Amino acid sequence: MNRLSAISLGIATVLGLGAMAFQLLTALIISPVSLGIGAGLGLLYVLLVVLLLSRSPMWPRGAHLWVFPALVWGGGVSLGLATTVGLPVSEIPEKLGWDLVAASIGGAYPEEFSKALGVAIILLSFRRLNRPWHGLIVGAVVGLGFETIENLFYGLTGAILDPNSDAAGALGLWGLRLLAGPCLHIIFTGIAGWGIGVAFYTAEVSWAWRVSRALGWFLVAFGLHFSWNLLYGNEAAQIVNMIAVALVMYPLAVWLFIRGSRRARRDDTYAYTERPLRTVAEAVGGSRGGFGGAAPATAARSEQTSPR
Repeated sequence: MNRLSAISLGIATVLGLGAMAFQLLTALIISPVSLGIGAGLGLLYVLLVVLLLSRSPMWPRGAHLWVFPALVWGGGVSLGLATTVGLPVSEIPEKLGWDLVAASIGGAYPEEFSKALGVAIILLSFRRLNRPWHGLIVGAVVGLGFETIENLFYGLTGAILDPNSDAAGALGLWGLRLLAGPCLHIIFTGIAGWGIGVAFYTAEVSWAWRVSRALGWFLVAFGLHFSWNLLYGNEAAQIVNMIAVALVMYPLAVWLFIRGSRRARRDDTYAYTERPLRTVAEAVGGSRGGFGGAAPATAARSEQTSPR
């Protein structure tokens, strides 16, 4: 665990909570109905996705405290940074007449950078996040936090624009977001997180190799997000573009999930004990069932958790 990263994450979590509180207060003032619908659907969405991810063999064993700061980083820190930076940046292509890439530059540019930074800091802040595939899981949760709050504000926009009722508008936008391109930010940040995790936790490779993997997978995530946000002049072209990106994005996400799951299942070096091992006697006792969280075959392999 990196102490500087942990301190930075603590400060960012406090600031992120403040940003989320301000965002929710704004939504409450504009449309309490939309906020109520968004809060309910958002909570269900977060619980469902976290439950499904926790069933994966890639989920960090014995580690859960990282989930809350990951959600806050996505929904508070990243969204706040993206809003602050993205709006001014998006005006540049508009003034230059680059309408096709206006949303791509204003969205993919600040959003993917800020989310990837959060993944790196969270991985370095928790001792039990120490496998390459943990980057994918952490990235997915950071993306989940971002996507949930973003959906809430899209629902707020729908409530404002709907001529009949706030409820109909909010539900309509939530449905559109969940059906037309589901789990977008979960996938984008999961892909970037995979590269960060591989770069951090692959042994006996050069720094150039690590940088190439982290940067390469980040550029894949950035490119997918950039392409998804392209604004064409007609609806048919827009739909074709979304289908084309989806045909790359979703199979890639499934492939990475399967690959990471297989590697996690083959990993037999993971040692988990309920408390640090201080003596050989404790290690032997753990291998005989003295520690409830460790399997007999791996409890004796305590080099990663015991002091030297």
